[in-house]
Amino acid sequence: MSLENHSAPGPAAGYAFEFERALYWLARSPAGFSIGIETDDDVAVSHQDGSRTLEQNKHSIREDAEPFGDRSKDLWNTLSIWVTALEEGELDGGKTQFLMVTNKTLPDCIAKRISSAKTKDEITACIQELKLVAVKPSETIRAYAEKVLAATSEPHLYTVIKNSELVDAASGASGLELRRLTIAELPIPEWFTKDAESITNELLGWVKAQVLAMWQTGQPAWILRDSFVTQFHAVLNRRKRQQTRERAANLIPVIDDQLGKEKGRVFVKQIYLVTDEDSRVDEAIREFLRCRIEKSRLSADGNITDQDWNDFQESLKTRWSKIFSLYKRINRAEPEEDIGFKVLCETTDGHRERLAGVETEQVYLTAGTYHRLADQLIVGWHPRYVDLVK
Repeated sequence: MSLENHSAPGPAAGYAFEFERALYWLARSPAGFSIGIETDDDVAVSHQDGSRTLEQNKHSIREDAEPFGDRSKDLWNTLSIWVTALEEGELDGGKTQFLMVTNKTLPDCIAKRISSAKTKDEITACIQELKLVAVKPSETIRAYAEKVLAATSEPHLYTVIKNSELVDAASGASGLELRRLTIAELPIPEWFTKDAESITNELLGWVKAQVLAMWQTGQPAWILRDSFVTQFHAVLNRRKRQQTRERAANLIPVIDDQLGKEKGRVFVKQIYLVTDEDSRVDEAIREFLRCRIEKSRLSADGNITDQDWNDFQESLKTRWSKIFSLYKRINRAEPEEDIGFKVLCETTDGHRERLAGVETEQVYLTAGTYHRLADQLIVGWHPRYVDLVK
């Protein structure tokens, strides 16, 4: 199809690769660092002491691709960029690390020898090998080779080779292994380990949004590592709130057969002491059952401790005690059943108590806990609920 001529999966994959690499550096960098995308290089790391790490990223979706091959544009253009930057004083050779990064696993090549060259003899041997390769350069690399191998460039080329490293797929430069390394650098709490992948994806989305916003306003895309850490904790806190958040009532169905099985409970008898409305009793049983189910889930999956539940109950008991005392005093002339009904309604209708410092959304969690306390005769509705139930 003609439309296929306008698709660009290769470049799109390349940009995605840069963002994954940037995320990796944000995850592993210490405080005070900042990470740039398409700034000093494809990905750049600005260290707190003023030194820098520069990445030239070469990503390919072709199976037969060999980025940074001996006669490839990737290799020679990369060396030319770095040599020129040193020559023009844009970089301090003593404070810059140069990384050639690709998603492919490379065979034996000059780039690998450059990566391992550290002694003077090894670096000199790499320069000589580059000169041999460039004896009859293709038009694709001619201009780059001339620049890299110019006599004035040789000391800068020496510096580049000395401080260069090749990172390919065998070193975990991309894909699943890069993601695994990124996750390993993130201090994700144990109770969130099963969500590590989605947490990382959320952080990646944040990085993309930050970069796009800076590009749209004409700013260089530098992301502070400290801002990333702040966002990381915001993601964890949001997920913790979601875990500690009770489910909607309609997501915890209660069938009619379950209602009948609970009709003999003490909390049901307590309600019948102040009202003969079967519908209210049925709703109270639903709240009681939903609360029991959700309490178990939140304790297991939501990182809600026994102390959190104890604090929750104590707050409810204190609130009930005030309501109970108030209505018994100001309504003493009324029938006891009416006083009790007012206490029941005021206590269980509409109130949502905080749990583990977080606002709850569903009434059943609060009301159901009240019914559980009423089942133990810890709270009650009728002014003489203890004597009457016993």
